[in-house]
Amino acid sequence: MSGALDLSVDHSPFHRLIGLVLVRAEDGAVEMRLPWQEAFGRSDHSDWYHGGILSALIDIAGDYAVASRLGRWVATIDLRVDYLRPALKGDLVAQARAVKVGRTVGVADVELRDSKGAVVAIGRCAYSTVGHTK
Repeated sequence: MSGALDLSVDHSPFHRLIGLVLVRAEDGAVEMRLPWQEAFGRSDHSDWYHGGILSALIDIAGDYAVASRLGRWVATIDLRVDYLRPALKGDLVAQARAVKVGRTVGVADVELRDSKGAVVAIGRCAYSTVGHTK
């Protein structure tokens, strides 16, 4: 990690709200876990995650991967998510790695796995690396 950035998820009200757990963070790579909540279901009678929760987790994990390399927070400029199969009730694990961190743009790839280890979604995220400090 190039800076002394505090990668704690406790700084974000949204991260606390969804119960996000930072499992590990290294230079340009992070792993995060999201425990299932009934509020994450796509309907009242569904054991499937809503796709918006998956995309949010991919965005957050990618952000942390780039920030861990850069040493400061970044802002999302693009997010692509491919949903590969339904994400069923249970913990989700996001593994993200910074592919490139340049002067103006950082790019991260993210894999999202269900509690059985199956890949349920993949994402590619781009972040502005210009002068963001908070």
